[in-house]
Amino acid sequence: MIAHIKEKSAIKLDFETLTLKTQHPFGISYGSSSETKNVLVKLTWQDIEGLGEAAPAKYHNESQATVMAVLNTWKNENVLGDDPFAVDEIMQKLNKSIAGNTSAKAAIEMALHDIVGKQCNLPLYKLFGLTNLKPPMTDFTIGIDNLDVIEKKTEEALASGYKIFKVKQGTNYDKDIIKRIRSIAPNTPLRVDANGAWTPKQAVSMSHFLYEQNVQFIEQPLPKNAQIEDFRFVKDHSAIPIFADESICTASDVARLHTAIDGIVIKLCKTGGIKEALRLVHTARAHGLSVMFGCMIESSIGITAAAHISHLADYLDLDGALLLANDPYCGAKYSDGYLMPTDLPGLGVRSI
Repeated sequence: MIAHIKEKSAIKLDFETLTLKTQHPFGISYGSSSETKNVLVKLTWQDIEGLGEAAPAKYHNESQATVMAVLNTWKNENVLGDDPFAVDEIMQKLNKSIAGNTSAKAAIEMALHDIVGKQCNLPLYKLFGLTNLKPPMTDFTIGIDNLDVIEKKTEEALASGYKIFKVKQGTNYDKDIIKRIRSIAPNTPLRVDANGAWTPKQAVSMSHFLYEQNVQFIEQPLPKNAQIEDFRFVKDHSAIPIFADESICTASDVARLHTAIDGIVIKLCKTGGIKEALRLVHTARAHGLSVMFGCMIESSIGITAAAHISHLADYLDLDGALLLANDPYCGAKYSDGYLMPTDLPGLGVRSI
């Protein structure tokens, strides 16, 4: 008897725009918006479809238009080959093809992992050996707005059962924002994200105020390209831990900054995918740093991809899909503070 051997099948790449609207205008130090323009990636291999999502950020030199252009180049060049299990080889090709463009690469890698999981009939967290590990609770972000709207957002978040808040900063009334939230949620754990809005002296001064307000840590107090000496100054004089987000994209960034920070924020859209995110986790652990997984405004595709490896983090900020008014996909489920991936194969994401 001759065994049936399937013919090799090229990995087909398709993509389209994915416009997401938030329930409220989402404000950070860079500005405010009610709409996010992402890109949906679909890879097809044999009869299996894999999904991925690119969440580009202007401050990482990406946009929906740049993602679409890069994906179109890769589609025309047929760079994905015919073996979705060759994830590292494919990503090496993409990295040699063009530098940066990490959210586009992350979308491709997500979709490849989705195909692999579906072919093996296993969810990604089991493929990565993370069975029986429990992730930390995820926080819920209170964006910048006027104080009355911030009060309303906080009340809604409490009523919805969110257990931890991340508060955006970068205004001339940052202290008033914290005071208003504390007047409504005196015992809720808080974290603060300045998105690079402060000077070193402002960051140190705010850290002592935030310590008095029982805030856990500060995320990205200084601009993305701030000098390591400035980060070290803040760390040495801060009353609470300092985490780097925009300044940390790859494992080499962790090695460069590890003496000047207390923790890192990992986002798939800036690492270029799950594999590099895992390298960041291991590098951070080797340097004694805490780890937080974060996100952009994303649908359940991008959020669920991160949720599959969230068991490796100390803190989670995977609320991007929770902030949406129109998430077109469902995947990881939020319940009582926790965001848990399903046991469906691959990402475990489906359209609504």
